[in-house]
Amino acid sequence: MNKKKYFSERLLPAIMWSLILAWLILSPGNKLPDVSKVPGLDKIGHFGLFAGVLFFWNRVWNHFQKPFSKSKFITNHLVLGIIFAILVEWLQQLAPYRAFDLFDIAANLLGSAVGTICFYILYKKKSKLV
Repeated sequence: MNKKKYFSERLLPAIMWSLILAWLILSPGNKLPDVSKVPGLDKIGHFGLFAGVLFFWNRVWNHFQKPFSKSKFITNHLVLGIIFAILVEWLQQLAPYRAFDLFDIAANLLGSAVGTICFYILYKKKSKLV
């Protein structure tokens, strides 16, 4: 894969998804829509954002991990997902009108795991998506 294609098909989507996640997670709470009217919507948002970010970054890293090692993949990405989920939630408390929430961490972790699992399943099926 040439550098231009790698950037546009792998790196750019991962960067864009990460920027969207950072903007939504770290924006002041009073600048975001009120999701408290729909129970669980906040957690669904955390889940989806983290599933997406781990899926897209798995696509980036997989390009460099040759040969593919299942145990190394799972270990690296689970550790990354745990660190990232907790770090982002900790940073969120620094934004005005935002708070540290253990249930958000749980949603982040679950989303990270699902994004990684989806990538792995598609990789094993030799999907063009990965």
